[in-house]
Amino acid sequence: MRPKVISDSLKDVAEGEQCGAGKGWTMSLPRCPMVRLRVCRFTFRGLVFFTVAVALLYGFLLMDGARSAGKPPWLEINTCSPRNNVAFLKTHKCASSAIQNILFRYGDKHNLHFALPVTGNYFGGGRHIFEAGMVRFSPFNKVTPNIFAIHTKWNYEEVKKVMPEDTVYFTIVREPTALFQSLFDYASIGERAGGLTLDEYVRRNLIDASRTDGYVGYNQMTWDLGMPLEDMSNLTATRELVRRADAQFGLVLVAERMDESLVLLAKYLCWELRDVLVLRVNSLRDEFKSSISEESRQALQQRLAPDYLLYNHFLEKFDQQVEAFGRRRMAAEVARLRELMALLVSKCNFVRKEASGLTGRQKPRSYKVDGFVAARGGEACGLFTIANPIYLDLLKEKQRRELLNGTQQAPSR
Repeated sequence: MRPKVISDSLKDVAEGEQCGAGKGWTMSLPRCPMVRLRVCRFTFRGLVFFTVAVALLYGFLLMDGARSAGKPPWLEINTCSPRNNVAFLKTHKCASSAIQNILFRYGDKHNLHFALPVTGNYFGGGRHIFEAGMVRFSPFNKVTPNIFAIHTKWNYEEVKKVMPEDTVYFTIVREPTALFQSLFDYASIGERAGGLTLDEYVRRNLIDASRTDGYVGYNQMTWDLGMPLEDMSNLTATRELVRRADAQFGLVLVAERMDESLVLLAKYLCWELRDVLVLRVNSLRDEFKSSISEESRQALQQRLAPDYLLYNHFLEKFDQQVEAFGRRRMAAEVARLRELMALLVSKCNFVRKEASGLTGRQKPRSYKVDGFVAARGGEACGLFTIANPIYLDLLKEKQRRELLNGTQQAPSR
């Protein structure tokens, strides 16, 4: 009877009997009336397991493909050439001096040209948004620069005008409350406001009616990225600023995760890990750090809502890039970075000293930070210890001499 044939056929398959034994693919109408095409030697249970495994593998490949599709191109490339055309937005109190020191040493070593201001260490003094003329009319810049790494109020379209077309762009962010605490003490904001403590300043100043020195205050990262003063508390404008910054910068480092940031930076620029070794420069000494009450901390977080929008966005993106890089691979690269740094410290015997105990090229501009000396290792080690403002002056002098000697020519790119 037909029902019995169906039942027997399923029972046969379940018990491992073959359909057309020894014939490979076969049509077995008498014993398998409902299944025309079957695979020999596949049990029913095995077929189920195989189907589930294929489905899981297919799903995994879809998910992996989706993750890969979200990877930035520079994380996909396995072979590349070092990027010599680089623009870095140097944000305030975000460990940006360490990154600037890396760029100074790399560019100096490879005889690259820097975008240099006429005076000081700012384009526009921090108050005025960047304009291309600040580079073009500087006496130190007669060829297209390779590296842009100077404090400025960011203006991407104007920076693009002075940099080569293949320039890569990046910056760095920091947890906003920690950033403002450091900025408050480093820039003596409270002292300039009448001797206020950090708690008093936060309680009395709901917004920045005017910024200290015209450019320092709440939401410093938002300001550095180019936000006009009148929009500093405008969250809609901040979201648009974040959207633009996301499109402009291929990589945004995170100060709290410096080792991972340096690994990604080396990958982004196609440099060796040795090229991104750096000391912890321009770091505020403990005795100059203000305490803050929990009440003031919560109030400060509200004041810094724009910076938190920016920071949280790029922290999430940073996590995604670390994930795309590979957690296990990242751990291995961080370990290698630390090993290289330990070897450098052993070779150079760096000694940390208070600014008051330093002279010459190693003396920091601020008395509130430490500097370093290299007890051995000669000039190669000494370059790590040069205070950034002094290194900037040395680069200006180098490019001035090239101009006088007629040797400042655009390097091959």
